[in-house]
Amino acid sequence: MKIALDHTSEIGVRAGRLLLGEPDLELLGVVRRDVKDRDPRLRRIDDLTGFDVVVTDDPESSIAAEAAERRIPCVLWADSIDPPLDVGDTAVLTGSNLVEGIGRSLVARESAATAGEERVLFAWTEPGTPRRHGEAVTFPGPVGARWGARRRSTEHFLEVAVPVPDEWAGIVVSSVTESGERTVGIADLATHLEAIALAAGAVLGATGAISAGIHRPDEFAEAYLTASLNIGLDVASFTSEG
Repeated sequence: MKIALDHTSEIGVRAGRLLLGEPDLELLGVVRRDVKDRDPRLRRIDDLTGFDVVVTDDPESSIAAEAAERRIPCVLWADSIDPPLDVGDTAVLTGSNLVEGIGRSLVARESAATAGEERVLFAWTEPGTPRRHGEAVTFPGPVGARWGARRRSTEHFLEVAVPVPDEWAGIVVSSVTESGERTVGIADLATHLEAIALAAGAVLGATGAISAGIHRPDEFAEAYLTASLNIGLDVASFTSEG
């Protein structure tokens, strides 16, 4: 794999470190930034030519147009390309982040396993002042039990956003059926989880798993989660019989 990394924050820096742990990585090119690491697979680049994928943590995704012009797959931490971009037959993955990437991929996997007969709770953390009432959600430690606010609710699906005041972050997906309840959850440093989410998208893009057009990680939920787990994502699970 030859991956071009356009980083603008600690998320991208950490994603690069995680990608250096990939056994199939041949080259990690850091776009227009000097590097000090002596790893022979790591170097500064000023041209995207020859790379399998471009990955960026830039919220404005400014490098996406350059990647599309050169027909190089592009993986974005951002939820969307703004302003909208005609990517033609180039593969683009948006939302390669904790909530839209790992979170919604877990939702897709859990929903598929129960064949749509369940009620699913999807809860995630976001920076903010802790609530004193609302929807009760329990994340793995160190996030723990918190109150959240409903973002979307239907007969079979509930989304809850949970504000937390510090550097921790988490995801909980719980599915309830007649046979019982299954809950999966993750919690860790927010930048670490975001970096795993971005690096997992980079692996998918570099290995040709993303088809032409603009896609989201949950369209490739199993492959995306497998890449996340291989990179270092820890998922806790709990099952109770009804």
